Amino acid sequence: MISRRKLIKSLGLSALTLPSLTSFGNPASPQGLLNPEDPDFWKSVRDQFPLDKGTVFFNPGTVGAMPKIVVEKMTEHLKYIASSPADWAYKDDNKEEFISGYNNLMSIRTKVGKLINANALEIAMTDNVTNGMSYIANGITLQPGDEILTTDQEHSGGKSGFLVKEKRFGAVFKTVAIPKPAHSSQEVYDIIVKAFTPKTKVLMLSHMISGSGAILPVKELCAEASKRGIFTLLDGAQTVGQIKVDVKDIGCDAYAGCFHKWIGAPHGSGFLYIRQERMKDIWTTIASGRWDNHEDEGFRFTQRGTGSFPILKGVDAALDFHFELGPDRVYDRIKFLGARLRKGLAESKKVKFFSPSDESMCAGITVYNIDGWTGTKLQDTYWEKAKMRPRSQGDVFGVRHCTHIFNSVEEIDKAVALVKDWTK
Repeated sequence: MISRRKLIKSLGLSALTLPSLTSFGNPASPQGLLNPEDPDFWKSVRDQFPLDKGTVFFNPGTVGAMPKIVVEKMTEHLKYIASSPADWAYKDDNKEEFISGYNNLMSIRTKVGKLINANALEIAMTDNVTNGMSYIANGITLQPGDEILTTDQEHSGGKSGFLVKEKRFGAVFKTVAIPKPAHSSQEVYDIIVKAFTPKTKVLMLSHMISGSGAILPVKELCAEASKRGIFTLLDGAQTVGQIKVDVKDIGCDAYAGCFHKWIGAPHGSGFLYIRQERMKDIWTTIASGRWDNHEDEGFRFTQRGTGSFPILKGVDAALDFHFELGPDRVYDRIKFLGARLRKGLAESKKVKFFSPSDESMCAGITVYNIDGWTGTKLQDTYWEKAKMRPRSQGDVFGVRHCTHIFNSVEEIDKAVALVKDWTK
């Protein structure tokens, strides 16, 4: 059971009144979880973010908001290395915390492993998802004619490494169209599996589509791909911190994620998971001293020259914040607010959704438009009328409207009321 003292200390909530210890219960037990609607608790959580109280932030799908403790840990360490560089004894990079490029970062990699159910040795620290996806695209050995299969809704940072592979080495980058909105997991599964051929060597997919919020049936797809000897790589840019990610349960060969969207870490922080059995098959992209050392494969990909420890201190604090709140509580709250937004918007007949109608495929991302509007108009009108900030998705697809733990029921309901007013 999480202790109230530990939670308060982690969140910096000494001046706040939190629910009694019994209301938290056992984080592992659904019966013990805090009600995702509890207003007092979530107001206390919101107070831990130094967000401008005069604006409403609905765009952690691009970059998230950092809790105060994350900013404090980063600046504290930045001041330390700025004032005390002579303290560094240059004796053991694994213990010193001045430059990150030569440290195995085992402590933080262990926390990442806990978050996604992986061994720390299978985790490499990266700057973002684009890095991780490119490491796999560049590092995997493919022959001319070998196919990389993906969807027509992938982010450029996920697919571009394989486009380079196609142009440089003659591999074939093959896309399959999936509906937007997707209607069911079975529909998506059938479309992708039917596109497999004997030449398919890599299946590269977003776990959650950035432009619609659709959660794909990745476990079932990875299982089918595995039967055919296809390497499976998932883009987890939108999932980590928003929904539960268990790479062992999913059964993928590799998973690239980041912490600067839904976890609340500083910009430029991410990870790459590669299943231990497949690590040896991936060449190092950025080569430093450990490029061919296979004792710690995750370190082989982590070591890429001088990096910033203040950023890593921020990641460490953000992960602690997430764990102390309880991941399941976070995921439930995000889903609760997202579902409330979608339900409210659905009452307006002029609203068109590009997120799935099946709630099991949705979490905190909702993509929608108003008939006759553009995404830019909808985004700008939100700002002009209420200082709310979702993100435009272009002329057709409206806005991507994200809900997170720093948002409130009142903010969701106000957004819905505005749309109802605009669609009268």
